[in-house]
Amino acid sequence: MDQVLLVRSANKLEELLSRHSVADEEVKGLFDALSTLIADARAGKIFSPVEWGSVPGAYSFNEGGLRRYSDLETAYAEFKIEVTGGEGPLLRRLRSEY
Repeated sequence: MDQVLLVRSANKLEELLSRHSVADEEVKGLFDALSTLIADARAGKIFSPVEWGSVPGAYSFNEGGLRRYSDLETAYAEFKIEVTGGEGPLLRRLRSEY
């Protein structure tokens, strides 16, 4: 796990969650659900990858109303990738192709 990328992605996600939660209760709920994980990431307390399904919030983007926040969705995806172990070879190859 790259701690620098993890902290950077946690900071970015926290900033966007904070900004959007002022006007949107669904974002506030996501912020509450992710707050401990974000705080642990920022404090350098995560040393091993978190299970993909253990990161709350995917439903909010897939089935909920948070798709309208593309900046938040991107920040969430980047954080989720980092907290679950970082970008692997397959994802790196897919990104380079697009």
